[in-house]
Amino acid sequence: MNWGLICNSKVKKSFSLAQDVYEFLSENGDVFPEESFAKEAKIKGYSFENINNKADIVVTIGGDGTILRALKDIEKPIFAINSGGMGFLSEVESKYSIDGLNEVIEGNYNVEERAKLKVLVDQKRLPDAVNEVTVQTAQIAKIMYLQLFVEKELLETLRADGVIFATPTGSTSYALSVGGPIMDPSVSAIIIAPLAPFKLSARPWVVPLDKKIGVKILPKSKETKIVIDGQYSENITEESSIVITGSDRKAKFIRFGESFYQMVRLKLVR
Repeated sequence: MNWGLICNSKVKKSFSLAQDVYEFLSENGDVFPEESFAKEAKIKGYSFENINNKADIVVTIGGDGTILRALKDIEKPIFAINSGGMGFLSEVESKYSIDGLNEVIEGNYNVEERAKLKVLVDQKRLPDAVNEVTVQTAQIAKIMYLQLFVEKELLETLRADGVIFATPTGSTSYALSVGGPIMDPSVSAIIIAPLAPFKLSARPWVVPLDKKIGVKILPKSKETKIVIDGQYSENITEESSIVITGSDRKAKFIRFGESFYQMVRLKLVR
C-alpha cells in the first residue's frame, strides 16, 4: 500500500509522532511524506500534488487545521490522527495511532464521503471548502453591506461583519459559534449564517446543496475578503461576481464506525 503523510511539523508533539508513524508505515508499504516534515526529518519529501497522485491513503497528524490544509489538494481517503486540540474531524487520538493504522492495514474500515463547496470568483474556481466559505470585512470592527441570492432570487440584504456559508461538516465549526444549526453530514445542504448582522430578523438559512448562491458586495463596504476553511483568502470588491454551490468533489475520511452523533456528544456536549 502507498501512504501519504502530512503533519503539523511546527508542533513538537505532532512531529515526534509523525516520525514514529513514518517508521511504522515504511514497514507496511511505500511512504510519501510532505515536504515540510521531510525537510525536518532529513528525508525525501513530496508536494501535495505528488502525494495525491501516488498515495492510496493519506495519514494526517495534527488538529483540524492540518486536515483542512491537506484536503485543499488531497482527494484520496484521509486517516486523521489527532495530536492537536479538539480534533473534531479526526478518527483516532495520538495514543491509538498505531492500533488504528493496523486496523486500516487489515481493511477494517469504511470510507465516509463529505460534501465540499465549490467557489467561483469572477468565474475563476478557488479551492473547494470542506468546512466553510466566509465573506468578511478585512478590517476589524468595520461593517460591510451585501446582498445574498439563491438561484438569482434575492434572499437577504445585510449590514454585517460578513456571512458564513457552511457545509454539514462545517456546521460544528465557525457557523455553530454564530448560532447556526448542527447538521448531520448526510444532509445535502448549505448553511448561510450572518456574522454579527445589524438586523434583528437576520437568521441562518439552510438551502439545498445544489442551489447556486450569489453574493454581491454593495457600495460603502470596507475592504472585503473571501476566506476558505481559514486556509486560503482573496480580496474581493463590489465588482466581484461570487457564486457558491455544492462541489462535484468530496472529502473522504477513513472511519471505524463511530457515528456523527457520538462524536458530537464526545466533543461538543461537555
